[in-house]
Amino acid sequence: MASFYSLYNDIEYKIKQAQLRLIDISRENKQLQEERRLIKNENERLQARVRELEEKIKLMTITQTIIHKEDKTETKRKITELVREIDNCIGLLNS
Repeated sequence: MASFYSLYNDIEYKIKQAQLRLIDISRENKQLQEERRLIKNENERLQARVRELEEKIKLMTITQTIIHKEDKTETKRKITELVREIDNCIGLLNS
């Protein structure tokens, strides 16, 4: 009979240890789930920021392209103006 009580106590001890371990693992699981949720939210926020910055890059690229085209047009206009002025000076020298 003593071995039955010893076996019973051993089983009861192991069950309590398993219950404590289950409680610890459940706490850790909840903590990890919360951490995962926070990381997921941060990831979504950062992805939205990346999309926003990509749009800004596209706009800046378009703006730079337009500015460079305007610069080319302005430069062509100035060159044409200078050529006219030079032609005018040559005309005055030849007179």
